[in-house]
Amino acid sequence: MNPSCAGGDHAGVLLERTAVRWLAELVGFPHRPGAGLLTSGASMATVVALATARHQAFRDQGHDVRETGLYGHRPLALYVSAEAHSCLRKAAELLGLGSRYLRTVPVDAAFRMDIGELRRLIAADRRAGVRPFFVAASAGTVNTGAVDPLDDIAALAREHGLWFHIDGAYGTLGILADDAAPRYAGLERADSLALDPHKWLGVPVDAGCVLFREPGGPRAAFSLVPPYLRDEDAGELGWFSEYGTEQTRPFRALRVWATIAHLGRDGIVRLVQQTTRLARTLAELIEASDDFELLAPAVTSIAAFRHRPPTLDPDHAEA
Repeated sequence: MNPSCAGGDHAGVLLERTAVRWLAELVGFPHRPGAGLLTSGASMATVVALATARHQAFRDQGHDVRETGLYGHRPLALYVSAEAHSCLRKAAELLGLGSRYLRTVPVDAAFRMDIGELRRLIAADRRAGVRPFFVAASAGTVNTGAVDPLDDIAALAREHGLWFHIDGAYGTLGILADDAAPRYAGLERADSLALDPHKWLGVPVDAGCVLFREPGGPRAAFSLVPPYLRDEDAGELGWFSEYGTEQTRPFRALRVWATIAHLGRDGIVRLVQQTTRLARTLAELIEASDDFELLAPAVTSIAAFRHRPPTLDPDHAEA
């Protein structure tokens, strides 16, 4: 009734491992046991992912950021889309990386990250002695539902040795819609992925999730087990509290598990396809209208549009 899901061998922990595995399987993200946990939402999931990426970036240079902090090290640059959620900036500031080195990548006409501009910004930072280390793409932005060119970004991240994170808080489930699925190519190549069951899936808040390609990364960044919590029976995976910021963790898994168990994969697919179909229908009505204008392609369940009467001067149209 009131468990702390930091760890241990009880229903809260076992259901969380099941719920995390189900979420990873739903969106086709490679998931090894231990490589994910539930959070309060995507904001905390982003903090966990970025802290893990920061730890690995310093470790690759022979430094332990947990011991030395950021003192005396050259700046690390992060790259986010102009349409990126504000939680990315907040996480960068909170973790001492600073918004000064948070690079905003322009978007194209469909509000997707411009790969050419991303490449240019990375090259400029290298020339300036700033180390590029992290790029965050969006799999369904909150403004327009745009999905960045994930496969291209994954390839560029691999070329330059950047951690590739995807913010799919709202839109990751769009991969289940037949018409939208091709736009998500490359999602499976991410190092980390944030998604919110309490958005499109309809799970009551709070219920976020962060998934990792490898479980060793977050555990290296967060594991700290005081003597009074050491448990010889914790098993190879250890405690959930070793993979994130929270020691006391609520029983988030029950509502996630129950929702997925109730709907099943087929029910979730129907939900996603129904809402994306409605968005496309609305977009078609807008395009056929004389006094409304579609502002972005309807990719997920968002249709962004504005009122634009024929009598209005195009140079003074208001969003």
